[in-house]
Amino acid sequence: LKLECLSCLGQLAIMGECKLLGGAFAIAVQLVLFLTTLAVMYGRKRCGPERSWPVFLLDSSKQYMGAGYIHLFNLALAEKLKSMYSNSDPCNWYAVNLALDCTLGVFFTWKFLGLSHVILKKLKFNLSDFEVGRYDRSARHSQEDGQKAGGVAVAPYFKQLMVWFCVVTAMKLCMLAIMMGLEGDWQALSSFLLDWLNPYPKAKLVAVMCVVPAIFNGLQFWLQDMFLAAKTTSSQLSAQRGG
Repeated sequence: LKLECLSCLGQLAIMGECKLLGGAFAIAVQLVLFLTTLAVMYGRKRCGPERSWPVFLLDSSKQYMGAGYIHLFNLALAEKLKSMYSNSDPCNWYAVNLALDCTLGVFFTWKFLGLSHVILKKLKFNLSDFEVGRYDRSARHSQEDGQKAGGVAVAPYFKQLMVWFCVVTAMKLCMLAIMMGLEGDWQALSSFLLDWLNPYPKAKLVAVMCVVPAIFNGLQFWLQDMFLAAKTTSSQLSAQRGG
């Protein structure tokens, strides 16, 4: 009888499922992740190329909006893959998605960003507005608007943001193709690394939605900022600050 009770307790523990969208606890875990990425970006501001705060915030906002969009995509995709593969775990799928996006995906993002400028050039767009990390008002536009050159202009930011969403979408589609092409291997690898946490669904959620993303997203944000931040001269920095 004692052995049977222990067996029942063990089964109850294992029945607990790691739920990505599981109420207040899952939301709290994602909030901790968001605060962690803020700390990473603040560190990048201190250690990275010198930028005015307005320019740094515009650079960072592109990353945050792109990452938020991909995060929602990954949540929906993990739940969809769970329904497609009955024995799979959505937390495992989310971890696979995250690992691909933040490693190989960064390389694809860099390449697609360069490709986007080639396409824009062929389409005869004014590339000055699409130069990453540059939001300063050009002398030509300033004369047309009757305003002083320098400072931060909104139009280039939104143009670059649209390009960035296209770039991360293309990256995500490539990562999805790679993941589905090797679906069995990714399932086996994620199970090997994470299934020991199955008896502790909340601990697994913290690992998948906080600890692992804090490492991978921190690396991703730092690396992407290296090619999203413009190389700024002292005179350009002065112009950003309005001086």
